[in-house]
Amino acid sequence: MRVQIEPTNRCNFRCVNCRRTYWSRPNRNMPLEKFLMVLDQLPPVSRFHLQGVGEPLLNRDLPKMIRSSKASGASVGKFTNASLLSRNIAEELLDSCINRINLSINSTGPHTFKVLRSGIPFESIVYNIAELAGLRSKIRYPDTELALSLVITPQTLKTLQDIVKPGADLGLDEVYLQNINSEFIPSNNIERELIHTIDKEIYRKVVHKAGKAAKNAAIRFSAPDLNNQDHTYLCKWPFHGCNITWDGFMSPRCLQPDPEVLNFGNLFKEDFEKIWHSKPYRIFRDRVMNDIKPICAECPERYGLMWHPAGNPLAIQQP
Repeated sequence: MRVQIEPTNRCNFRCVNCRRTYWSRPNRNMPLEKFLMVLDQLPPVSRFHLQGVGEPLLNRDLPKMIRSSKASGASVGKFTNASLLSRNIAEELLDSCINRINLSINSTGPHTFKVLRSGIPFESIVYNIAELAGLRSKIRYPDTELALSLVITPQTLKTLQDIVKPGADLGLDEVYLQNINSEFIPSNNIERELIHTIDKEIYRKVVHKAGKAAKNAAIRFSAPDLNNQDHTYLCKWPFHGCNITWDGFMSPRCLQPDPEVLNFGNLFKEDFEKIWHSKPYRIFRDRVMNDIKPICAECPERYGLMWHPAGNPLAIQQP
């Protein structure tokens, strides 16, 4: 039903809460011809997400990849850190008829942004987002949604409400919070400690206030329910989706993208159907279904504690 393909694992940031900061994988783009080869192997797909652990805009073939993905009738989305969103690139993205652009800023102010993503001025990111939003006309691009994405940290919660109204004023469609799988962050890293010290009651109050502000500003807002204790919802990705890395490795979910940790085959060398129905893949699905601790046990999607409302019916959502 949905496939995530990694156009590149190269990135111009070294974020403290990103997996790629702590691994030694080669940094490369997926060549366009390999991307098209992958598309040819796949069955009909309803949603493509052109994203991995890198910044997709570093692959200059991205607009062609979007158009090729949409040719099958699927909807297409992507993340970007917005640092490379020049006017020309923004126009290319919009003209490719992409359905959704998630603008991952991970912060609501210059100081927090500098802590999480040093090297790029916060003001330039805001300018790029404003220009993209200005170019996105609801009349000319009615099927393209723009959303702001922020990772849950104590710093983000302190200033969350400061981003809701500006987001609405820019004409964006949504602001949402996202929790992350911090298992890969070194245990002595201060950001890992901060992520695990979220006061859930403070979080609930902040999210409630932000939700009211969003309703008044007529912008969608969503956030994961960190207090959810209903573990009946299990991750559905291994059963109806997969992740494909820039070098062709296939894994069951985007939040475990390191093929050295988990992969079931390589689409540059093997057929999709063979990998999808392979015995190791089937055993993995059985373990997920039976809630036997799999390798991705720390993933926030495991019990539906993920940000995306479509994948998480337990998410806190404001009308």
